[in-house]
Amino acid sequence: MISKANTKHRAVRLLFEILILVAVAVINLLPIYWGVVTSLKSPQDISSYPPKLAGFDVVWTHYRQIMNSGFLQSLLNSVFYSGSSIIAGVILGYLAGYGFQRTRFPFRKILFYIVLAGIPLSVGSSALLIPNYLYLMKIGLTNRWFTLIILYTAYNLPMAIWILRGGVAGVPIEIEEAAAIDGCSRFYIVSSLVPKMMTPSIASSALFIFIGAWNEFIAAAVMIDKPALRSVQLSIYYYQGFYGREWGPLTAAAVVAIIPILLVFSILGRLMVSGMTAGAVKE
Repeated sequence: MISKANTKHRAVRLLFEILILVAVAVINLLPIYWGVVTSLKSPQDISSYPPKLAGFDVVWTHYRQIMNSGFLQSLLNSVFYSGSSIIAGVILGYLAGYGFQRTRFPFRKILFYIVLAGIPLSVGSSALLIPNYLYLMKIGLTNRWFTLIILYTAYNLPMAIWILRGGVAGVPIEIEEAAAIDGCSRFYIVSSLVPKMMTPSIASSALFIFIGAWNEFIAAAVMIDKPALRSVQLSIYYYQGFYGREWGPLTAAAVVAIIPILLVFSILGRLMVSGMTAGAVKE
């Protein structure tokens, strides 16, 4: 009787968990589905009431409209900004994380705590927007092709250092010592051997930097004024229009902007959890 009761209890619990997961999936996927459906509707179907979730004529007018209006250039700009920020952030974060973990120098712990205190910059960059703008404008670094790369790298660097320092901590020091005994140079150990053994941490930090750079809007709106340098988020915003939102082009641009995120997550997503775990190493 006890065994049957336990089995029934587990079955009910499993069913309850499945229902919760289905509900969460529906809540998260429904806005995406609605955006995709709206981007494929004609203006008449978009404004029709009640709204249609299916059974409408599919048109590609809105996608052609955004591509003809320069949206592709903004998409490529964001790819360039995000990719450059990932490269710079991972390299600098790895070197700093390796230094914090493998070397001993004065005020090491204090400096690392300062780095940890800067982690909220990756999600609260607007707090420093005004001083950053005044400073960059004074030295002539606003509205340049590298302006956002500098900001995105700086905003996300503390998080990258924290994750990559944990990744270095997960590599046994004995491996480096054995490699040095075998004749490997210090440059090879730091630049090749250790990074190959902490791929999950590198992938995780790259994913965080990509998310912070791709989705950022406020700094891009203030620091960039040239249409040729606009990021994808700025281009999406301009489809809201002065006299109302252009729902067709707006949703079409949003759908296109989601595709790179899905591609990056599909490549690096499996390594994200292990990378976060590696980054949570206590001092």
